[in-house]
Amino acid sequence: MMSAIRSRIFVPVVILIVLFPVLSWALFSSASGWYVKRISSQSLEHLMESVQSMAEQVYPRDGDETLTRDEEKMYSREFLSQVREYIRKGRPEASLIAFNSRLKLTFPRQGEEEWEGEEISGACREMIAGGMFEENKGADVTAAVGKRQYMFRLYETESSGNIRGKYLVGYVEIPDTKALLSYTGGLLAAIAGVLAFLSLVAAWFVAGSISGQLKGLCRQAGAIGKGEFEPSRVHYPISEIEDLKNAMNGMAAELDRTEQKQLAFFQNASHELRTPLMSICGYAQGIQCNVFPDHAQAAAVILSETMRMKELVDGILTISRLDSHDTRLRTEVISLGEFIEEQIDILQGLGIAEKVSIGMEKEQEDIRVSADPSLLGKAFQNVVNNCARYAQSSVTVSLKREGEWAAVCVKDDGPGLDEKEIPHLFERFYKGNKGNFGIGLSITRAAMEYMGGRVQARNRRPPCHGAEFRLMLPVEEAAGRKG
Repeated sequence: MMSAIRSRIFVPVVILIVLFPVLSWALFSSASGWYVKRISSQSLEHLMESVQSMAEQVYPRDGDETLTRDEEKMYSREFLSQVREYIRKGRPEASLIAFNSRLKLTFPRQGEEEWEGEEISGACREMIAGGMFEENKGADVTAAVGKRQYMFRLYETESSGNIRGKYLVGYVEIPDTKALLSYTGGLLAAIAGVLAFLSLVAAWFVAGSISGQLKGLCRQAGAIGKGEFEPSRVHYPISEIEDLKNAMNGMAAELDRTEQKQLAFFQNASHELRTPLMSICGYAQGIQCNVFPDHAQAAAVILSETMRMKELVDGILTISRLDSHDTRLRTEVISLGEFIEEQIDILQGLGIAEKVSIGMEKEQEDIRVSADPSLLGKAFQNVVNNCARYAQSSVTVSLKREGEWAAVCVKDDGPGLDEKEIPHLFERFYKGNKGNFGIGLSITRAAMEYMGGRVQARNRRPPCHGAEFRLMLPVEEAAGRKG
């Protein structure tokens, strides 16, 4: 089932806009609990490290020394005094509670510090007496006191008698993230809803804008299909769509040029066929009406015009197949020198008819190319035929190797080419100042390019005069390396 591009763009955006706040809220909810516990643990750890540091400073460092009970009490009072002073001045985030050896509260005293009440002290007594700190092996203990959650850590002073600072318990309240989330959830949901709505509206219009631009290009494509090649003048803000528009404009221009060329080609072909057809028709009517006493002479003219028309039709079919890539190449490796010699032998009759000599210079090396003999022969014969038509006395063929290319050079000693006409020489039915070039040279260019080669035309360099055509093909060694 097909869907519009607007929907294909909008639906994923809607899903993301809806899922993103939900996933963010879920992640925040799970991470907030871990974060507050981590902060609470750090506060408690900082307090208890300070308490341990003060204990190490107060009590003798020699662990083998045995203290009397009076000394233990003295050190304990000093230690507890420093702890009280630290709590008063330092104001740590965590709180501290102290018990003597009989679990009687010794710090803080009533009215000495802000005190949560007996619930904390009772919970601490139960955990000390129940061995909960020992079970956790010095780790923090989390417990509920009333409706609040606390984190506890114990520091125990070694003593043999009853001292005031036997057990020091640090504790810190763990903030209730559920309450925080419940308080802020409604506000955040409202904000997320407003932002989601605005985002959806923006996404809908953006998707519509892209869809509208593509619909415009679809209309242009439909117009091109109907033969309307007018380029689009609309500027699109999206670079990819602008590139697509430019590509379609280029395609339309190329199709327009191709159609104009085809139209001109058919018009010229019709004109060229018209002359022999009129001649054949006229002579046939003359024979029918006994206008020509010598029917054999009239039949000869009809045959000549028929052959001329056949040659033109064959050329039109050949160039049409080459243009449509409908011709299957039958390539083979050929010796270019031997092949050209065979073609020159075939063309000797043309030389006699045009009263020019057609010869080949002695080749310096054996040059081999991969080509379709039929296409190459047709291309070569068309060039020689053109040169023989304008030559004064001779047409000369030579072979050269120029790097990875083999060049068949065909030269005549005629008047040469008009420099202004050289760029148009291989166009179909191009009419120059000296006549009509027809489609022979057009077939030559199409055939050479179809085989991976090219053809060039220029005037011979002084003191020589005449035209020079060069048929270029990759030599077989170079073609093998490229493949």
